[in-house]
Amino acid sequence: MEKPPRELTPEQQKSQQRCIDNMICNLFWPSNLPLFNGSGIPSASALDEFTRCNDVLVAASHFTDSLKRIWIERYPTTTLLESSIYPTEMLIGEPQLFRMHRTGIDNMIWGLFWPSDFPFFNRSGIPPGIVDEFVKNESVLTIAKYFANSLLKIWKTQYSAVAASLPITLIPEETAMHSPTIVPEAVANIAENKPKQSITPSEESEEIPIHSTQAEKTAPSEPASLPSRQSSTPSARTSVWKPTNPIATFQVPNAKSGLEYNGKIAEAGAAPRSIQFRNVRLPPGSGLTLSNENAGELAGTPSVPGDHKIIFQWSEDGGKSWSSGECVLIVNPDPRSLWKIGEPPENAPYKKDHIDKKLISAIGFNIAAASRRGRSHEHSATFRDDDFFVHHDTVSGWSVLIVADGAGSAKSSRWGSKLAVEAAGEHLVSNLAGEIGSNMNTALNGWDANPAVKKTMNDAFYLLFQKAASLAVEAIEAEAKSKNVPVKEYSTTLLAAAVKRQEKETFLATFWMGDGAIAAYGPRTKVRLMGAPDGGEFAGQTRFLDRAALIDKDFSKRVKIGCFPDILSVMLMTDGISDPKFETDNGLKDATKWDALWDEIASCLTSPEPDKSLVEWLHFFTPGHHDDRTIALLW
Repeated sequence: MEKPPRELTPEQQKSQQRCIDNMICNLFWPSNLPLFNGSGIPSASALDEFTRCNDVLVAASHFTDSLKRIWIERYPTTTLLESSIYPTEMLIGEPQLFRMHRTGIDNMIWGLFWPSDFPFFNRSGIPPGIVDEFVKNESVLTIAKYFANSLLKIWKTQYSAVAASLPITLIPEETAMHSPTIVPEAVANIAENKPKQSITPSEESEEIPIHSTQAEKTAPSEPASLPSRQSSTPSARTSVWKPTNPIATFQVPNAKSGLEYNGKIAEAGAAPRSIQFRNVRLPPGSGLTLSNENAGELAGTPSVPGDHKIIFQWSEDGGKSWSSGECVLIVNPDPRSLWKIGEPPENAPYKKDHIDKKLISAIGFNIAAASRRGRSHEHSATFRDDDFFVHHDTVSGWSVLIVADGAGSAKSSRWGSKLAVEAAGEHLVSNLAGEIGSNMNTALNGWDANPAVKKTMNDAFYLLFQKAASLAVEAIEAEAKSKNVPVKEYSTTLLAAAVKRQEKETFLATFWMGDGAIAAYGPRTKVRLMGAPDGGEFAGQTRFLDRAALIDKDFSKRVKIGCFPDILSVMLMTDGISDPKFETDNGLKDATKWDALWDEIASCLTSPEPDKSLVEWLHFFTPGHHDDRTIALLW
């Protein structure tokens, strides 16, 4: 009949609990102190045989499977994975005896006896608080205690003949054994072949044997039957892996997802010193490689944003001793990936295509317009507020280009911009194709010879643009009245140009209401702005087309005319382009910025489908500028 387990004193219970706690922690963190004290085992092969024993492997598998089940029950949205990278080889005894690439369960069992830098579970990606809570779970502690007892039973059964002379005992420790800054005295004793402080497992008890308080203070003599230590004792193998554990904090420069990266692991805030690295483990699928592992240098193109832990070993004494270390690589996401693309509700009024474009090929020049919904509208699942109108009359030779930007704060501004460009555009086209256009063509012939021609043409276009703006306002007012809503819900800007291209000269008459830009660009390093953008008290504010603007005493200042030789292009654009490309009113006057813009779009204009290429170009990314973008140009 079996004798009942002996009662444990409160001090023994606490010591036992510390041992079990640390064993669980060692499944997640590199360990300086294993569960069992195997320093009394003279043969490395005996221990190696035990760790490969089928009963031990089965018990370990049941233990880890039970932990996974508890994890799934408590944290169903977080996956607990096994580590997948272990050292290629580990010295375990005599110099010629190597243990090759032990992984998984095998590696975990070995770590119960010797310090290990390779935990069983991969905790990367799991919030630390969850792991801390898990290792303190009562069910986890119970299972761990049962597992430790099972291993002791297997040891006593497998080595019953020599159990007294081949003891394995628990190593209690007051402090947290996974702390990288602690070198427990018990481990130091083992590594230096000092007499161990342990108690031989009791044959009468099925409980885990524990050091008593008195036993911890007094080192007992070794059993008489214990063979003398050989050169192949466990201390020989721990001397290779014993961490020195100097205090050090490491860091690595941040990366950005999708961009080429070159970085180096370095001490944080420390004076430069020569440090070597090995066994550097990079996060799976990180897109990074070790360009120089010994120097801790990383390179590649990271693809997964987030905080990624890098685990490694480091040495400050030329590789004589190694310590465990880790640092966090922060991969910032590509800002573009944070933008969502949503569709407006099916029942939303005033539907408008997210993209619009048009190309006109004339004799000696081309006209193209492109408009694209901005990322801010894509993200908020709303329609494009911008619009445009372009037309060329082959008989009169006059071309009309108009862009408009509906106010983002106005509920139906997308329709206001559409109504404005259509009403103004149709009026300009019909008049320039008729008597006014004919008169302007005649006047142009005396542009250089007769100074009075310029005033005549300026007055004519003043009246033409005033009427076009008035018709645009009337169209908006009529729509607002039909829906019984305020006119302000249709607020929009309006920028228009009437262009006559002949031989090497280009005549240009413009009307500018609101922000954006109109310019006669070229030759290179030269630009003529055809007005100035309207700004408000705060950034993003502007003046919109309304009835008050028609009777404003400064309305005439919004109309400009000019005749320019050798210009490369007439360009009109909404602020979705002018703001990121020029930034300020002074930037609009900077010819070098216009040169840079021209260089960007030049390849679009020489492509087989310039309008389509412009649409793609409009998707350029500039942080902080995500409005709709519209451009109309003649070149």
